[in-house]
Amino acid sequence: MDSRQQTSELVDGVLRFIAIGGTITASLVLPGLAIGLSRPLNKFLDSLDKRQRDRELKRILSYMKEKRLINYSPAARFEHGVTITKRGRQRLERANFASLEIKRPSSWDKKWRLVIFDIPEEMKTARDALTSKLYKLGFKPLQRSVWIYPFACHEEIEAVAVYYKLEDYLTYIETSYIDKPDKLKVRFRNIIRK
Repeated sequence: MDSRQQTSELVDGVLRFIAIGGTITASLVLPGLAIGLSRPLNKFLDSLDKRQRDRELKRILSYMKEKRLINYSPAARFEHGVTITKRGRQRLERANFASLEIKRPSSWDKKWRLVIFDIPEEMKTARDALTSKLYKLGFKPLQRSVWIYPFACHEEIEAVAVYYKLEDYLTYIETSYIDKPDKLKVRFRNIIRK
């Protein structure tokens, strides 16, 4: 991981930490940031001693203030004085959306989830972004505007629709019956556990 990517992920992790009510103090050793950081970045932070982590936190907070992602008063020593700006909330929203995943239960409930959409041509860019995101989430196309997935994902699809402002054009269906289920099971054989 290069230093720019490392800084970016630290910024996103600190924003997540602050957003869930974490208090940033000068003596924080960053243990709570693990919720928003990747494994390689956690490994990097674990390799630092307390003084190095404190210095890294100060560097990141200073960078975030310079980029107008947060507001704080250094005189307050970060205690209860860090707030996320509008710009910071927008970055956090993009970071959370980029890392959106659908949780897979240990066993399949034998139901199929369909996302059906009819998006006007003038919203082609949003439609293309939607299909790209569905693909990244693991959906498979049944038709151009009908995509299928085997696990519950209503909240995730709702978040995607809201993000792209397509709520009025999407329908989410959950069904236990679909014809040709064996063909679909083959398409999802890597994630469906019998």
